[in-house]
Amino acid sequence: MKAIMVKPPERGIKFSNFTEDESVTGQLKIRTLENGICGTDREIVAGLLGASSIPKGSSEMVLGHECVGVVEEDGDVFRKGDIVMPVNRRGCGQCVNCLLGRPDFCETGNFVEAGIKGMHGFMRESFMDQEKFLVKVPGTIMNFAIMAQPLSDLEKSVEEILTMQKRMRWNCNDGTFNCRKALVIGTGPIGTLTAILLRSYGFQVSVLNRRPANEREKRMFEITEVNYEDGGNDLINMWDSGKTYDLIIEASGSDAAFVGKSIHLLKNNGILGIFGFSSRGSAVLDHSAVQSIAYKSIAVVGLINGQKPHFERAMNRLAEWKSKWPGLVDEFITRSIPVNDEKEIRSALENKKSGEIKITIKW
Repeated sequence: MKAIMVKPPERGIKFSNFTEDESVTGQLKIRTLENGICGTDREIVAGLLGASSIPKGSSEMVLGHECVGVVEEDGDVFRKGDIVMPVNRRGCGQCVNCLLGRPDFCETGNFVEAGIKGMHGFMRESFMDQEKFLVKVPGTIMNFAIMAQPLSDLEKSVEEILTMQKRMRWNCNDGTFNCRKALVIGTGPIGTLTAILLRSYGFQVSVLNRRPANEREKRMFEITEVNYEDGGNDLINMWDSGKTYDLIIEASGSDAAFVGKSIHLLKNNGILGIFGFSSRGSAVLDHSAVQSIAYKSIAVVGLINGQKPHFERAMNRLAEWKSKWPGLVDEFITRSIPVNDEKEIRSALENKKSGEIKITIKW
């Protein structure tokens, strides 16, 4: 079958044939309908993701961890024709968390991730998988269901943040989060989805970037009542603005200095969530920042990877957004590329264009 292959840590991709054993018992055949392209795919293609590794016994790896497909045969839970999405991270089979279906908290670090680490991905015509790793896609969100994969990571992230904040009474006096202020740094796909998700919970949300909002961002943030802040080229005005927040999410994946600077913007009992991997800079904590962490009871948490419950929650959330904010979900898919257009696929995997939310590959 046709597949998009990589060989980390080498740069580049190639289109080639891939053969999978379809005789494995307890698995269903899934025909791929579309894949999403994200920053992780681009880091692998660029040879920049050090954690990426080829599956044992293979010389290359099928790329792709975002996928929507159709079931080709009846199983115990799913029926032929069902539209599904596979969960991308699988457990080590050793630690308690993985054995209980939570490899996002794997203790050994020996988990695998489709198309990323030690497991073939989904950028291929079809694949075999166990039913327990599949999530059903509602027909009402089919046109933008691919967004459920990145959104699942954020559903888990917000769940983790709210769990940590149970260390105190963090609700407002009306029982909601409407009085809480959140800042999301970065307006890429992750930052944008995070801001919208926090609005779903009732937070007052601002997003920060070092440039003016583009037209797509203006439409999305106007619909969801998210405040866009242009911090300027060096974001100097932002750090000196005197504004403070209950929650800050670093989702830019750019300068690690944002982590250290964010501490000073947090209120008492605030929380800083770090999603993704900074590509440059250093997180410097001066003595006043360290004092703030202790004296103001500030929490810092790393955020990554959702599991099956979060995938299911993400599906429901997308359906909610379609109803709650008409026109919003229409902005998510920037463009779709036919799988036979190898030149455009290669370009999309090598470079992110300005204003992009999600590019998909159609099979």
